[in-house]
Amino acid sequence: MKPVLILGGGLTGLVAAERLAASRVSSRVVEKESEPGGACRTLGKDGYLFDLTGHLLHIGHEVTQSYLEDVGVWKELKTHERRAAIRVGNSVTPYPIQIHTHGLDPKTRRDCLLGFVRAWAAEAKSEPRSFEEWVLEQFGDGLAKHFFFPYNSKLYRAEPSELSLDWVGRYVPKPDLEEVINGALGLHQGETGYNAVFRYPCTGGIDCLPRAVAKRVENLELNRCVTAISLDESWVDFADGKRECFDDLVSTLSLPSLMDMIVDELPGDIAAARRVLRWVRVLNLALGVCGDAPTDQHWLYFPDPALPFYRVGFPSNHGSLAPEGAHTISVEVSLDPEGGDVDVLADQAMQALVGIGMVEEDQVQVRQLAVLDPAYVVFDHRRREAVAKLRKFLSSYGVIISGRWAEWKYSAMEDAILDGMTVARRLCGRAESRDTV
Repeated sequence: MKPVLILGGGLTGLVAAERLAASRVSSRVVEKESEPGGACRTLGKDGYLFDLTGHLLHIGHEVTQSYLEDVGVWKELKTHERRAAIRVGNSVTPYPIQIHTHGLDPKTRRDCLLGFVRAWAAEAKSEPRSFEEWVLEQFGDGLAKHFFFPYNSKLYRAEPSELSLDWVGRYVPKPDLEEVINGALGLHQGETGYNAVFRYPCTGGIDCLPRAVAKRVENLELNRCVTAISLDESWVDFADGKRECFDDLVSTLSLPSLMDMIVDELPGDIAAARRVLRWVRVLNLALGVCGDAPTDQHWLYFPDPALPFYRVGFPSNHGSLAPEGAHTISVEVSLDPEGGDVDVLADQAMQALVGIGMVEEDQVQVRQLAVLDPAYVVFDHRRREAVAKLRKFLSSYGVIISGRWAEWKYSAMEDAILDGMTVARRLCGRAESRDTV
């Protein structure tokens, strides 16, 4: 049997390979970049360190902690209680807004509170069919107007009515009436949400995690870009001109990219399913700045449509990522899959940041741009059926898709680790079945 071929050396692919090796199943990981980690990489310049947007560890499973202990990372992580806020107009209030409206101006706070109470008191309606209907039912028109609709429209570049409910789950806290009223009066106690507590390296960036796993992956091949795949003939072509055959293929590449590289003629319904997949890119403007950070928050959300960014983080508030007497800023701007001059958009984001007093341009020492593509899956009403159809098609050829972008979902770093473990177990099961034949 040939070694399992794993496409993509991000966290999921690395963990899958490492766990396979622990079970004495051979594999190879091919990664197009010059270093492992995928979206969990850290870039350095002039003494500053920049993750590719915010990458924080939210650990909710003992098996994940055990794994991080095993690879030697857990002891290097520091625990932080989230400090995040939302800027609405000229007011800033803690996140999540639904239980922290006390920081808003009186009129906005009244809109949010009255809207929630009216929604709470309304007679039960039919099951909501969209994110728009769900927000209005759960939170009312005030919170919808001032945060949920403009923020998510900016992030996903879609109307709230276009979005399904497949993604909300654990990511949108749903308080009761007492919590909302306490929040309006500044009386809410305790943290809420899956990311209320997070861990981050005491020194250096988040790349310490994929690097630690990569040390245990014997066959990690960097600078190897996949250009074509034949499912019928079980081969993969690379940019270096080599063609390699496989028995077992795992893809952690984005689902659209994987489908676009398949050279075999696709059935009509499969080609149609690929075409409906939607996503946004994210422009990450990373800044190294002299002086203290303008806030002690870890990050801020910006629903205001007049501002180009949806989130601005201050990573040096939770990590040692800047020289002494300096700080880092991470600005995130959502983009359509194609179009837009990245340099112009970065300049606009920079000017907007200056305009709201978050940075003084003459204090910026380092400016670095990166584009994550894809960054966020758009959970529209056609996504679920399309992904299920594509997964079934690929599975019919024995291809396993795993990870956030391969499975076309929204998930965190812990999920990437767990996904890699799941893949390894599946493949070990395959190997055992073959051995018994």
